[in-house]
Amino acid sequence: MIIHGFAIAHAVLAAAITSQQSDPGIYLTILTISMIVLLALMNDYPLDVTTALTLISCFAGFFLGTVGAKWVLFLLPVTDMSAQIITTTLVTELLGWITYFIVRRTKGKE
Repeated sequence: MIIHGFAIAHAVLAAAITSQQSDPGIYLTILTISMIVLLALMNDYPLDVTTALTLISCFAGFFLGTVGAKWVLFLLPVTDMSAQIITTTLVTELLGWITYFIVRRTKGKE
């Protein structure tokens, strides 16, 4: 539920900010950081590793979002806003599930 909720929040925020002809990047980054930290905390993941995981996720999110939006625009007949919404939703789901499987596998191994 957390991952899907954040994916929906990313999509809504991307649509709202893009419709105002603004760049949603900083706001989407804040949401991504919040999701990664929440998933890690819920699984008792160490703070130092959580920090590294968060930074990697933010860089990956930026790269995948930027490149992904260009590919969506190239492959589908959609607007810039639609490409942003599609890409941010997919990237958030991807990063969320990768994070979940990383932090879930290590829970209870101490």
